[in-house]
Amino acid sequence: MTRFFVDSNVFLYALGAEHRYREPCRRLVEHADAGRLRPEASVELVQEILWLRARRLDDRRQALQDARDVAELCVLHPLEAHDLEAAMALYHDHATITPRDAVHAATAIGRGVGRIVSADRHLDDIPGLRRIDPVDIATVDGLI
Repeated sequence: MTRFFVDSNVFLYALGAEHRYREPCRRLVEHADAGRLRPEASVELVQEILWLRARRLDDRRQALQDARDVAELCVLHPLEAHDLEAAMALYHDHATITPRDAVHAATAIGRGVGRIVSADRHLDDIPGLRRIDPVDIATVDGLI
């Protein structure tokens, strides 16, 4: 199986309202649920899902379930001090990256994973990381 990281927006689009990314993200989640692929992520991704879902839904139980479901689908990597240092360097060097995406990118790079599925174009400029748009995932060799 080809290794790749996944950004939180993939799960958020899959769970969310109608959007051009909703169906491609749902397909990725369905493939992960069926065991045909195994996305990798920082543990911070699960915290981000929990925080955003709790804020949007105002339903603690559902937000927790969504976060648990995401955690079960992913190989989770801890956030180590060196990841945080690398994330801060990425944040410093790339004016458009968000702090959370810097953490995801640094964790991926630090684990030797050179691909991330994300709708966020600002990840295109990160050296050592190739962003795969969720719309294009079916055409990327080795992922699905």
